[in-house]
Amino acid sequence: MRIVKFNYREVIDQVLQEMNFDRAVCLDATCGNGHDSLNIIKRLDKNGFLYCTDIQDLAIENTDDLLKEAGYKNYKIIKKSHDLFADEIEESFRLVIFNLGYLPGSDKEIVTRAETTIKAIDSLIKKLDKDGVIIVVSYLGHPNSKEERESLDKYLKNLSQKDFLVEKRQFYNQVNNPPIVYLIGVR
Repeated sequence: MRIVKFNYREVIDQVLQEMNFDRAVCLDATCGNGHDSLNIIKRLDKNGFLYCTDIQDLAIENTDDLLKEAGYKNYKIIKKSHDLFADEIEESFRLVIFNLGYLPGSDKEIVTRAETTIKAIDSLIKKLDKDGVIIVVSYLGHPNSKEERESLDKYLKNLSQKDFLVEKRQFYNQVNNPPIVYLIGVR
């Protein structure tokens, strides 16, 4: 296994490989086309469960189709903004993942925004298992993406180091504004 990763997908895969998914409850907070949802649900045991949320009908349909086609039933998709999701669920989460930006192949004007993303992370971090992690993949290129990343960076940098661990992985020598991956854990 290569230590230095080539792209964000490899970072996510490494984190998922190292996690214990026994009886895990997970959340894909921006389910998009369902690829992260599928990657996560494959790792869950028979007692695990995956929640997915998005605000776009196309994202909901794509994710549902992908998971059904793969034969999974241990999931629920809720059409709701990720900043309003934490109140919906009683359980704590082993893993939460966000892919910021827009839904590939759809309206590029419908994007994640700093205020809702930070509100979502702030509410979900309180529901994170002791050995859980929140993964945030931040892209540039959509409207207000630079502001979203700067706000996210500031928010995460100011989380209490007594309570949380925050890691920032950046692909430093790549062109075309590669995404930054943030990993957030409970201390």
